[in-house]
Amino acid sequence: MSRPPSGAVTFTADQVNALVMQQKLAGGNTMAVPLPRPPQWATDPFGPGTPLRPAPINIPRPDTGRAEPRLFEYPVATNLQIDSRVHVPWKILQEAADLPLFRKCIKRRKGVCHEDFVVVVDPKAVAREASATGEAKTDIESALRKKYTPEISRITDWFQTPDRKNGLDWQQWTSMLMENRLKYDATVIYPRRTYGGDLFALECCDGKLFKPLLDEYGGRPLPPNPFVQQILYGFPRGEYVADAEVDADGRTIIPGGYHADQLYYERTEFRPETPYGMSDTEIALLDGMLWMRRMGWLMAEYTEGVMPGSVVETDNAVDWSVQQWEDWLRAINDHLGGNTAERQKFKLFPPGTHPVQIPEVAERYKPDMDMFLIKLVAGDFGLNATELGFPEVGSLGASFHEGEEDVLFRVTKRPDMQWLSSLATKMAIRQLGMPPILQISILGLESEDEAAADAVALSQIQSGRMTLNEDRARRGEPAYNFAEADMPQLQVGRGVVFLEGASAQGPPGTTIGPAMAAPPAAPATGAPAAGGPAPPAVAAAPEDGAAKSEPPPGTAALEVAAYRRWVRKGRQRGTFTCQVITKAAAPATAPDMAADGAVVFKDADAGPKAGLAGSGTRLS
Repeated sequence: MSRPPSGAVTFTADQVNALVMQQKLAGGNTMAVPLPRPPQWATDPFGPGTPLRPAPINIPRPDTGRAEPRLFEYPVATNLQIDSRVHVPWKILQEAADLPLFRKCIKRRKGVCHEDFVVVVDPKAVAREASATGEAKTDIESALRKKYTPEISRITDWFQTPDRKNGLDWQQWTSMLMENRLKYDATVIYPRRTYGGDLFALECCDGKLFKPLLDEYGGRPLPPNPFVQQILYGFPRGEYVADAEVDADGRTIIPGGYHADQLYYERTEFRPETPYGMSDTEIALLDGMLWMRRMGWLMAEYTEGVMPGSVVETDNAVDWSVQQWEDWLRAINDHLGGNTAERQKFKLFPPGTHPVQIPEVAERYKPDMDMFLIKLVAGDFGLNATELGFPEVGSLGASFHEGEEDVLFRVTKRPDMQWLSSLATKMAIRQLGMPPILQISILGLESEDEAAADAVALSQIQSGRMTLNEDRARRGEPAYNFAEADMPQLQVGRGVVFLEGASAQGPPGTTIGPAMAAPPAAPATGAPAAGGPAPPAVAAAPEDGAAKSEPPPGTAALEVAAYRRWVRKGRQRGTFTCQVITKAAAPATAPDMAADGAVVFKDADAGPKAGLAGSGTRLS
């Protein structure tokens, strides 16, 4: 028979019966209805054994007869404990956050608060609507923006000063939010309302003063039950209900249904065993302690130091008592301690004494250790030493590297922006009745998103998955009016290949290249003899000042596009010569070209030389 694993506890049959009886006595009438248990668990050799019947602590559900799980094993009577935070006291976090290096990190992280905000249509809502209706996203977004323009203006005006009571504008208000988040990871907002029920201010409260309460399952109590208490001077001085969407019975709460008793409490770091978060200040504490002791040693070196690691040797000529030695040591240390000027002067020691300097460890004074500690603390805050003003050695004085900036935006600044955007959007929806189809976005994300979207769009256009007009519709720009803008295309090293009609140009497996200009027609005279080589075609010389058009495009639409590019470039040369579009077809094909006196059209009746540069007719 195998031995039980180390640390396991074995029970006899009598002990198991006693445990079952004890569970019955403890549970009373709340014994859970057990789930089915296979008999093989108890009868098979070396089987796992039939598990004990649960004796729930919480009341079983009437429909199943079994209790719902607790979220974690919280301390007994945790709601009665005034301060159940057992990891790091609030006072330690508060003091650590005001240390110079910590404060510099917090200040850099709060730089996101200098970005402005804008109320926009939620892109996810636009995508859902486009998927359901099949309409273009730009059209849907434009229609929604027009529909909700009054709401956008109202929310924008209100959030210019979110805390009217204390006169905090957007930058100052978000700075308070980030302070609570980085210091305590306890963001608390109190919606202060007027007696008429209108929202007056969103006040940011000190996060360390609020204690989250737990329900019987270890979760957040829902309204109308209190979910948080404010602890002032060692005792609860107020309690508040959660800013939730449903109440304890699962019924939807109408925004504004609760007034003076409502509070918003949020943490960033979620752990299953505690209702508290873990701030960046708390994460950096251990590394910060090492940095503080390094700074303390340097401070002592300049304030209490006598001279660099020295001792005094004596010989037989010195015959002092212990008291005499103590008096002399006290006198010389008091004279030299913290007095840099005196330490630089000559010293006269009693006869028979010889000062001996202890060899120094030079590495203790090198900045490498200080830089290492700075990197540790900065990394805990999601920053790098360069961002704090400590450039790397060999960076040639550069204050920042582009790669570091990209990492900083992705790891730190972007999440901070998204957190502020999400929090402000929740407040606007729950407290101001903003339509859920709108959201508050932080400026600064758009440029990064647009650059990424443009890169994706370029890849899709080059691979034929999106047309030019589809890309312009994505950006809300008017469509091109030539047919090629609606054709999928492949952009290869030799040029552009349109997918439309590619199957007609050759059998499967044939390489289709970019369209090539047709060879010019042979001159009317000098026809080759039968079987002889054709003489090279010679194009007529263009008129003076006339612009040679691009290689024969093959279609009128491409020639219109070439003309418009020529116009955008400032008409560098005098005229634009057409090789496809005739004077008669110009009004219908391209009215702007028909009205342009600098365009020379192809003469439809010009015979075999039609289409050559210089053979068109100037439109007067």
